[in-house]
Amino acid sequence: MSTAHRPTWEPAQAKDVKGGSRQFSARDMAAHTKLKFRQPGQTSVDEVVKRDLRAELLLAEQAAREKKRKAEGKPPLAVENASTAAGQDDESNKRRKLLQEALELDKDDDDEEKSDKNDMGDKDEDNDEDDDDDDDDEDEDDTAELLRELEKIKRERAEEKERQEREQSASATAAREAEIANLIFKNQAMSARDKDKASGKFVNDLLRTEFHKKFMAKFIKVYPLCLDLTHS
Repeated sequence: MSTAHRPTWEPAQAKDVKGGSRQFSARDMAAHTKLKFRQPGQTSVDEVVKRDLRAELLLAEQAAREKKRKAEGKPPLAVENASTAAGQDDESNKRRKLLQEALELDKDDDDEEKSDKNDMGDKDEDNDEDDDDDDDDEDEDDTAELLRELEKIKRERAEEKERQEREQSASATAAREAEIANLIFKNQAMSARDKDKASGKFVNDLLRTEFHKKFMAKFIKVYPLCLDLTHS
């Protein structure tokens, strides 16, 4: 008797298990059980506050200028460090403060000492200006010499490249001409190379032509006995 008419609800019911079922899908598990905090080096608020954005901007601009000059074939500029520039600004501010304090303390000094100090200061400034002018002249001379050397190197490289291109084109042309000269279909008419040496008649056999002999000798190592059997 068939049981197809019976309902399947009763056998499909789950059985009672002590403690409940401990099997569950992996997709039902909690994926993230811990909060993720920003780690050091992930641009936290404190790190952004400590960063010197001005120095980073100066470094980025310097790198862009160097890249552009390199693409144009110009010599690199003097390396400018933004952090050192910021440090120099701080030092200059401190120096101004110290000078101001020193001037306030020296207000009670005599006029002669002030005049002597001013004269000495003027002389030092003149000497410093002369030294700066000399350094600028030397830097300009060095830059001009570097530019001349760079132009010379570029000219030599261009000449060498042109010479190599000429040699490559000449060798390629010679190889192509030699390849064309060795083609079997170059001359379809009867020629001296396809004539039998003994009878002087045309040989209508590709295996007995001079081209075939050269091809076999060049690309395939064949024993003399095989050659005799082939040509016989």
